Amino acid sequence: MPRFRETVRTLLRERLLDAAYEAVADRGFDKLRMAHLASAVGVSRQTLYSEFPSKEAVGEALFQRELERCLVGIQQGLDAHRDDLRAAVEAAVGFTLTLAGRNPLIKAMLTSTGEDGLLSYLTTRSAAAFDMATAMCDAYVTEAWPTIDPVARELAVDAAVRLTASHIVQAGPSPEESARRIADTVVRVALSTGRERIPDQGRSGPDPATRPQ
Repeated sequence: MPRFRETVRTLLRERLLDAAYEAVADRGFDKLRMAHLASAVGVSRQTLYSEFPSKEAVGEALFQRELERCLVGIQQGLDAHRDDLRAAVEAAVGFTLTLAGRNPLIKAMLTSTGEDGLLSYLTTRSAAAFDMATAMCDAYVTEAWPTIDPVARELAVDAAVRLTASHIVQAGPSPEESARRIADTVVRVALSTGRERIPDQGRSGPDPATRPQ
């Protein structure tokens, strides 16, 4: 019986999130009302608040669900190109940018206004999303391409996540072109040793570290 109740609760939660998704995509997060959400699913406001105590909680749950779906797609893109690092990065980034461009919830996030808008989940409240995406990608790269220098791997993963997020918030070229450019940057970083020396442009003479003793 406890398992049955838990299954019913999970289904109810998904129905509420599906209804919230449609409402946000249609009218924006700013106009989402808890009473309307409860009515759309056919439950009481008390039942709704037992699952989501506030409108903010609904926004967090929506964002988390879309993030998890995105990470699944990223992993599938990486899996399809385990023998080619550049192709893997390009596929994963391209999927993410295309999804962000077509997903009505992401569009609502990017166009919402006010302090209660969903845009905050992509900016001021994005730390958890960055941590989850970075951890997943770092673990994947460590397992799939173990010969990459650890320092270079960490820098490359961080660059991939942040550059992709930047292109989502402020769209540039096409998703394909952006993915190609990001992949090129990430691969260059990944294939470095992490220990290259940067020339000191302020000195005209030879580096004292390399001067014969």
